[in-house]
Amino acid sequence: MFVYFHHAVVCRRPPPKPRIRICSRPVRVGNALENKENARPWEGAGEFRDDYASESERVAAKLARKESLNIKLALRPDRQELINRNILVVQSDHERQESWEAIGARLIRRLSMRPTAEELVERNILKSQSPAEEKKQKEEKKRYLLRKLSFRPTVDELKEKKIIRFSDYIEVTQAHDYDRRADKPWTRLTPRDKAAIRRELNEFKSSEMAVHEDSKHLTRFHRP
Repeated sequence: MFVYFHHAVVCRRPPPKPRIRICSRPVRVGNALENKENARPWEGAGEFRDDYASESERVAAKLARKESLNIKLALRPDRQELINRNILVVQSDHERQESWEAIGARLIRRLSMRPTAEELVERNILKSQSPAEEKKQKEEKKRYLLRKLSFRPTVDELKEKKIIRFSDYIEVTQAHDYDRRADKPWTRLTPRDKAAIRRELNEFKSSEMAVHEDSKHLTRFHRP
C-alpha cells in the first residue's frame, strides 16, 4: 500500500491597504456613527452630513439664495445712472467720429503752439553742445573771470579815488507799499523781433561803432 503526501505551498501576501476615496462632498457610509467600535479607522474618523437630509432644508436654502440675489439686484444701478457715471457709453458711430475729430483738432492746435528748436536753443532749454564742450566753455569763462577779478581795485583804492563812499550813519524811513515788480518786455518778443534786434546790433557794430583797427577782430557779432 502506497501513501502519497501532497505538499501544499502557502504564500502569504501583505494585507491590501485600504483605499480612501476623496470626494468633493461628504458621503454617507453605512451606519458608521452607531458602530464606532467595529468600524475601520477611516470610516469613523469624521462625522458625515447628508446634504439632502430633508425637503424643508433644501427649500430654505433655495429661498435664502433667492433672497440674496434679489437684494443684489435691487442695489444694482440703473441704465441712466451708469450713463451719468460714464460707465455705459451710448454713442453712435457718427457721434464717436465727431468726438475723435474734435480731439484731433485740439491736439493739432496744441502742437502748432509748440516752440521750435531754435527758440528752445535761445531759451537755453535745448542744448546744442555736448557735455564736454559745455565743460570746456565753463572752464574758459572761469579763467576769464578770475583774470578780470585779479585786476579789480581794492576798497581802499576806490575810497581814495572817491568812487565809493561809506556813511557812518544809517537813515531809515517809512515807505508805503507798492508793486516792486518791473515790466519785462523782452519776454513778449517774437523770434522775428529778436532777429531784427540782432541785425540792428550787427549793423551798428560794423558801421557806426568806433573801434580801433587793432581791435576790430575782437568785435563780437550776433548770429543772424
